[in-house]
Amino acid sequence: MGSFHPTRREIILVITMTVLLGLFLQFDLSLRFKDSTGSDSLFGFKVGFGNGNRHNDDWSSSSSSAGGGGGGDRWVDEVETGVEHSKTAKIAGMAEAKVRWGEEGAPRTTVLAHAPGWTIFDQIYLFNGTWFIVTDNPSSIPLLRLMTSTGNEIWNDEESIKGREPTEQDMRIIFPSEAKRLFGNSASLVSGSTFLVNDPAQFLDHYYHFAAELLVGLWRTYSSLDPTISAQGITHLPSPSRMIFPHVAAGKWNDYAKMNSFLSRAIFPSMSYEYQNDFLDRADTARAFVFERVLFADRAAAFRGPEFAKTWRTASEAVTLQASKYWWSPIRKNLLEFVGGGQGIDIDMNEVGLGVGVEAEEADEDIVALEEEEGALAEEKEELLEADRQAKQAHMGKPVITYVSRQEWGRRMLTKKGHESLVKELKDLEKKYGWEINIVSMDKLSRDEQIRLSARTTVMMGVHGNGLTHLLWMNAQNPRSTVIEFFYPGGFAEDYEFTSRALGIKHYGVWDKEVFTAPDTPQVAYPEGFQGNEIPLNGKAVAELIVQRLLVDRPRALEEPNVVEPTS
Repeated sequence: MGSFHPTRREIILVITMTVLLGLFLQFDLSLRFKDSTGSDSLFGFKVGFGNGNRHNDDWSSSSSSAGGGGGGDRWVDEVETGVEHSKTAKIAGMAEAKVRWGEEGAPRTTVLAHAPGWTIFDQIYLFNGTWFIVTDNPSSIPLLRLMTSTGNEIWNDEESIKGREPTEQDMRIIFPSEAKRLFGNSASLVSGSTFLVNDPAQFLDHYYHFAAELLVGLWRTYSSLDPTISAQGITHLPSPSRMIFPHVAAGKWNDYAKMNSFLSRAIFPSMSYEYQNDFLDRADTARAFVFERVLFADRAAAFRGPEFAKTWRTASEAVTLQASKYWWSPIRKNLLEFVGGGQGIDIDMNEVGLGVGVEAEEADEDIVALEEEEGALAEEKEELLEADRQAKQAHMGKPVITYVSRQEWGRRMLTKKGHESLVKELKDLEKKYGWEINIVSMDKLSRDEQIRLSARTTVMMGVHGNGLTHLLWMNAQNPRSTVIEFFYPGGFAEDYEFTSRALGIKHYGVWDKEVFTAPDTPQVAYPEGFQGNEIPLNGKAVAELIVQRLLVDRPRALEEPNVVEPTS
C-alpha cells in the first residue's frame, strides 16, 4: 500500500477545522470549567467572558481595596432591596479551599449586626479553638463580653458568674500584622453561613429554651439582613450551611420528645451539625480557618444586656434589631410545609393564615354614634352589637380555640373545679357560636399534629408550661390571635408573655378571675403554689375574655418596635 501524502490544501483545511473547534470549545465551555489556576479557559488563558476566578476576584482584590483588606466587596448590598448577599452564595469549589493574601494582610472581619449575645460576623477566623477578629480599628468592635463567654454552665453564684467572662482562649481582636504572624498568608475557607451556639447543654435540651429563645434569637438576628421578607415567608437569605455546638456533645441538645431536632431538620433541611468533638478536631489541625459568615449566639453574653434585665429572656436582645414586620414567616412557612407534606397530608395554607391576615374592620359607625349618644336604649345598643359580632365572625372565618391541658401531667395543674368550669364554658361557646373547640394534652399528639393544630389556632390557652411554646406556630398576622396563660394568683413569669409580644400576638394572664395584659403586667414572682396542682380558675371569666377578643375588641394594626416594612 502506497504512503499517504496530504496536499497543501488538505493540511490547511485540517488546521482551520482544528482552530474553529478550539475556539468553539473556548467560548462554549469557559463559563463552566476552570483550570487549577482559576482561569476561565480550557487552554489556561481568558478571552474576556465570565468572572471565573472567584477566589482572586472576591478575596484578593477586595483585600487590596481602599482601607486595606477590608473585604467589604465580598458581601454586597443589593441596590433595590437592601438585602446583603454573598457574591459566592454557594459552597466553594475544590479550587477555593484556601484564602490567600499578600502584603495587604488577611481580609478584615466585619460585624454586620450586633445585640448582646447575638452577633453576625463576616470573615472571622478560628485557630487552635480561639476565634479571631481581624481589624484595623479595634474600637469599632463591640465589647467581647457582650459577644462571647467561656461557654460554662450558667449558675448565679459569684464564682460561676466570674467563670463565664471571656478570656483570650475564647476570642481575640487582632491587627492584620498579628494575623500574619499567627496564620501566615492563608487560611482554609469555610463557606456559607454558620450558626454558632456557644452555650452549654444546660438549657438546650428544653423545647421552650431551644425554640422560643435560641431559634427566635437566631432567626431575628439573621433576618435583620433582609428587610424584604414578605408575609408569604419569602426571603433572599440563604439557608444556614451548618450549626456548630462547641460545648455540646452530639444528642445532648435534644428535648425528651425530640422536638428540637425535628424543628431544625424541618426548617433548615440542608443544614449540617458539628458538635464538641468536631470543634476540637478543627482545633487539633493547628491550622487557621476563615468562616465566610458566622451568626455567633451566646446565652451568657445576652445575660449582660439591658433588655435581658427586663425580661429574663435572651432573645429579647435580638428583638431590638430592626427587621421586616414578617421576619418570622419563613420559619413558620418551612415548618408548616414540612408537617403538611408527609404521608399524603397537605396543609391548607389559607387555613393557617400564611400570608393572609384578617384585616381589622373599621368600627361600626352606628355603634360608635350610639355609644356617644346620651340616654341610648340598652336594647337597641345590644341589637347593634350582636349584629356587629355576627358580621365580624362571618368575615374572619371560624375561630379555633385550643385549651392545652396539663391535668394529666402531674405538675402545675388547675383544680378539678377550675378545669371542669373551663371545659363547660368552652363547650357553651362551641354551642352558641359554632367555634371549633379543642381540649388537648399535647404529649398525646404526634409532633405533626401538635404543630398543625397550633398553626390553625386563633386562641391558645393553658397553665404556664411547655405546651404553650406552640404559640410560635400561630398566625401572628391575624390581629385576633391570642394567648391566655393561667397562673397561680400572685405568680407571673415572662416566658410566654415575651414570646407572644415578640411575634405580635396578644397575651393575657389570668389569676382565677382577674385578667391582666401588657403594659400592666405584674412583677415576675413564683409564690408557693406556683408549681402546684391547685391553681384556681374561673371558667366564665376566661369565656368572657375570648368573646371580647373575637367579637367585641376592635383590632388594631400590629405594633412591634424596630420593624422595617418590606419594599415592593
